Amino acid sequence: MIARALLSPDLARPRSMAAAIICATLSGCGFTLLMPVLALNLETMTGSGLIVGLNGAVAALSTIAAAPFVPRLLQIVKGRALILASLTFAALSLPLFPFFPDVAFWFVARFAMGIAVSIVFVASETWINQIADPARRATILGMYATALASGFGAGGLLFAGLGHEGWAPWLAGAALFLAGMLPIALLRGPDVEAPGTDDAGLVSMLRAAGTARLAIAAALLFGATETVFFSLMPVYGARIGLEPHAIGFMMAAGAVGGIVLQIPLGWLADRFGRANAIRAIGLICLAGPGAVWLAGSETLPIYAIMFVYVGVTMGLYTIGLSLIGERFTGGGIAAANAAFIFTYGLGSLVAPPAGGWAMDARDPEGVLIMLTVLAAAFLLFAALPAGKRRSTGAQDS
Repeated sequence: MIARALLSPDLARPRSMAAAIICATLSGCGFTLLMPVLALNLETMTGSGLIVGLNGAVAALSTIAAAPFVPRLLQIVKGRALILASLTFAALSLPLFPFFPDVAFWFVARFAMGIAVSIVFVASETWINQIADPARRATILGMYATALASGFGAGGLLFAGLGHEGWAPWLAGAALFLAGMLPIALLRGPDVEAPGTDDAGLVSMLRAAGTARLAIAAALLFGATETVFFSLMPVYGARIGLEPHAIGFMMAAGAVGGIVLQIPLGWLADRFGRANAIRAIGLICLAGPGAVWLAGSETLPIYAIMFVYVGVTMGLYTIGLSLIGERFTGGGIAAANAAFIFTYGLGSLVAPPAGGWAMDARDPEGVLIMLTVLAAAFLLFAALPAGKRRSTGAQDS
């Protein structure tokens, strides 16, 4: 049975799918483990919240910097080899942080590691989109998102067990990246399909963004909403008087929603249309912040609202990726996925400082107002008539 699973030609595509999903999940677990480790060590080293925040922004900058180059890299290096090289670099870079406890070095090292991790995610998601059954694409990507969110949650649990002091969390993170190499090396099947000359480079990425406009706008809204949730909603909870344990449960409710709701959302998108699903999610994004405000400091209502609001919002990423797979084929998915990840990184970079400014300007609901405005702008954009369809077979969203 095991030999057939590893060697049968009939299972080649499922093996590649499993390799990409397991690799991304382990990488997500390692990345989530290291985010608080980096933040708390920098807090100990500098005592500066600004330094901690700027170092966090470096992760978004690395995503923005790396994404446009992945299609070109996939032309030069086979997908599996590129993922393996990136994971190796990430794993080897981690022990350097405790070995060189210098703030400037940590900024450079985090940027470099962020580029490697971004390459893993862009290449893996391109791979999954290429292999996925078109009729079940959103459901399959919902499975991927569920696995990824579970990996994020496991990273948080590992951090709770290991803490941020000493070598243990750094070595555990390196071990997770190295473990991500095993499915890539062992589960043999179709490789990532390399993009053609017309599907690599910045121009092709911009062209793909113009073709898949709805998916790209969804990535921007999701990047903004997700990072505001993780970075500012704990502050919002504290300002409305929630106890620390209640804030923790509120954040956990949102994370669990992200795990539980992706497969049902994917199934609905496959059944009723992916563009329709994204627009429906936009309506939840519009109503969610107002519901949070109405709940006030009542804990049970706010837990339920966060479960639905954050969990459904994550569908912007899942179904946005499936919409890219619907609009593009083969190597053309690489440029579109790079544009998707680039825009996600842009939202992640810009939204937290904007939300923090809004919260200070109108305490504490300013951040909720900003999220409502973003969702309203997304829905207005989504209501615009579609442009002309591309003659290459890619359809306009």
